[in-house]
Amino acid sequence: MSQDDRVEHAALFEQMFQSRAAVFHERLGWDVMVKNGREMDRYDEEADPVYLLAVDDEQRVRGSLRLLATTGSTMLQSEFKHFFDDDVDVAAPAIWECTRFCVPPVLGKTTQDVGTVSAELLIGLCELCLASGIEFVVGVYDTPMTRIYARIGWSPQPLARARKEIGNITAGIWEATPTALSSMRQRLSVRMSGRRVLVA
Repeated sequence: MSQDDRVEHAALFEQMFQSRAAVFHERLGWDVMVKNGREMDRYDEEADPVYLLAVDDEQRVRGSLRLLATTGSTMLQSEFKHFFDDDVDVAAPAIWECTRFCVPPVLGKTTQDVGTVSAELLIGLCELCLASGIEFVVGVYDTPMTRIYARIGWSPQPLARARKEIGNITAGIWEATPTALSSMRQRLSVRMSGRRVLVA
């Protein structure tokens, strides 16, 4: 989904921004701007992001992520740049940045459910890349997530580790390939019929 969909799918966008506030501000304590219960930043307002949403049959948003073209302004080029001593300024038409990966806490949701939603989002992301000519996805992640990505079946190549005072954080790049997509589907036996991942 894109900015053009925010009117037609206002309820889904509302859920997504509220979920981001619950995860990034309330649970993780990040220094993010929350207004009227929604977490939004300048990229949501000023850039032209693409959003992927995992939506169940009751039209509930179970997870989301955001993609930004690296030929424009990205968080890695600005907000995250001071995290790293190494140069991680990646910019090319076939490389996009993934940020705001969010799977909100839901009452009764198990660890397995969270893993399934995360896998569905990554499958949807890889499908979008393959269909759109995006060859690589770059992002910043907590280093322990490396094990989770490996378990899902799509591991990034590390580009740089953040300075110690910043935390255990890595910048990495994922290559979108049919092999990666097949690996994710096989490892996690994801049944896409139960939920839908909306892209545009």
